[in-house]
Amino acid sequence: MNFLIIGDVFSKLGRKSLEYNLKKLRETEAIHFVIVNGENTSHGRGLNEGHYKWLLEQGIQVITLGNHSFSNRSIYKYIDEAKNLVRPANFSDDAKGQGYVTIKYNQLSVTVMQVVGQVFMNGEVVSPFLKAQEILDQVPSDIYVCDFHGEATSEKIAFGYHFDGKIQIIFGTHTHVQTNDARLLDQGTAFITDVGMTGPLDGVIGVEKRIILDRYLNNGLERFSPQETGKTQFSAVLVEVNEITKKASKIKTIRIID
Repeated sequence: MNFLIIGDVFSKLGRKSLEYNLKKLRETEAIHFVIVNGENTSHGRGLNEGHYKWLLEQGIQVITLGNHSFSNRSIYKYIDEAKNLVRPANFSDDAKGQGYVTIKYNQLSVTVMQVVGQVFMNGEVVSPFLKAQEILDQVPSDIYVCDFHGEATSEKIAFGYHFDGKIQIIFGTHTHVQTNDARLLDQGTAFITDVGMTGPLDGVIGVEKRIILDRYLNNGLERFSPQETGKTQFSAVLVEVNEITKKASKIKTIRIID
């Protein structure tokens, strides 16, 4: 079973890159299950209902969010009914939405969860390690996939080692920069510290570079705006999971510049 996991889709250029490259990849790769991090899909901050439905129309099974889950306030109108949308499971118990979703593929059940890191991240959350273990203990499934949305590479890597052999695919999101460490861990988990971003290549992690440079050089306070011109990048990983052994057997990074 082949999973395509697409890194943080950022605003208009991200949507353009996703639509074009997902279609092309389906022509050359056997793709059975698609997961996308969509927390920056709507103008670089949050996910509105129109873009949520648009992502589903692209043939995507699960959309994960992150620390910007509720940045677009319109999400409160639909998140509880959005069956293919996952926000961090280690948010507070009264948070809207769901921290995991289980979907059937052929005769297999696939549970996709998300946790947000505690290191260098704003907000108080439950330990991602404890929350992920709680889901494993309470939710029976054939295959588990986890989006670890965090800033610190050390926290993500430690999480990967801790759940090696328990979660078949662990992929990092949030930093918008693809890491060069995609690998199979010893007990059969496919791991990458960060999948990267699908969106503008010429901005600074998606934002207009002029705005970011002004912040660093002049203490500027101009509101972030997405980079909406120039080249795009499509960042993803393709993971193969053996349906009999329930272990990951291959992981390959994808990065396409258009």
